[in-house]
Parts: sequence; structure tokens; C-alpha cells
Amino acid sequence: MGTLLIVRHGETEWNAEGRIQGHTDIGLSEKGAEQARSLGLRLAGMNIDVAYTSDLKRTSETAKLALGGRSVVLNETQMLREYHKGEFEGMTIAEIKSQFPDEYPKYVEKNLEYAPKGGESTRDVSARMAKIMDEIKANHLNETVLVVSHGGALRAAMVALLGLPLEGNWSFLFGNCSLTMFDTHADNAVLRLFNDTSHLQGPVHHGMLG
Repeated sequence: MGTLLIVRHGETEWNAEGRIQGHTDIGLSEKGAEQARSLGLRLAGMNIDVAYTSDLKRTSETAKLALGGRSVVLNETQMLREYHKGEFEGMTIAEIKSQFPDEYPKYVEKNLEYAPKGGESTRDVSARMAKIMDEIKANHLNETVLVVSHGGALRAAMVALLGLPLEGNWSFLFGNCSLTMFDTHADNAVLRLFNDTSHLQGPVHHGMLG
């Protein structure tokens, strides 16, 4: 049996402003860095064999801070990137609604095929995340793996790991630096913990989670 420790990156200035990041490479804010250090305290008692992040710095920065000085191999891959949001990147929802009044209703409806101009659809991201999560799980079936990615991408990862229909993409929400855990088996993945942010609320004892 293996363990997947799934984390959304820490907060960025664009998160705080409600701006869509997508593939735009925004680093952590000071608050986000502090969140990542708090996650590191949460994970301190756990052995971690290997880590994967997207190649965007908000995820790699989160992983490095959470791992502290551990000599854990950190694999960066474009496969774990957030949705590409095309022409909407850098905008707030209010700005999209104002500047793209015809596109806005399409953007917010539950449509697997819709993508902003130059961006990716939910179906695209679901296929990408299913592939990389299958690879990570298969390559580390008896290891503990830290995966740091993005809110939208991780919704697709949940759908893939739990074998849900793609419409399940709209049924999950990940907080910044939240921790989600799976036990992994060759033919299954069992959800043990979801979107836990208790480590961000101050020092508490986390028992088996360090």
C-alpha cells in the first residue's frame, strides 16, 4: 500500500485579489509561504519518499518549504499545472463578467467542453490529470508521495482517483495549503482525509499525521 499526500499550493497575491492564475507563473505571497511552513510542521513526523509538483513556482515553492531541509527528490512536471485559462488569466470574475458578457455565462456553467479562448476545457484537464495520477500511483505503490498542484487540477485528480464521472469536477473545493490523503493500491485509491486545513489554525497535535 502507498500513500498520496495531496496539497494545493499556498496563497498568492493573485489568490488574495481573486485573480485567475491558470498558467501564469505567480509565486507565493508571504502568507502563502507561512502556510507552507505550517504544512511542513504538520508533515514533520511523516516519512516522504518522493514529491511531485507542477512546474509553476507557487507549487514548487510550497513543496520546498513544506519539506524543509529533507533530501526528497522533487519532480516538476507540466502535467500537474492548473487549467490554462486563456484570455481570462489575470482577470477577476467581475472583470470577465464586465468585459466578456457573452462568454461569462458559458464560463460559469457546468460544461465539460467549454474552454476560454486559448485555454483548456474540463475534459482536457481531466484527461491530463488522470494520466499523471495513474503514473504517480503506479510508480510508487509502496511509497509515500507528496503531490503539490492547483485547485482546478486537483478537482480533476479527485475524479480520477475516485473513479467518478467527469461531472464530479464541480463537487470539490481545495483551500490553499490544504492536505488531502489517499491510501493507494494497484486497483484502487481510498480517501482518508479531504481538504484539511487544521494546521493553518495554529499549533495543535495531529496524532498520526505528525
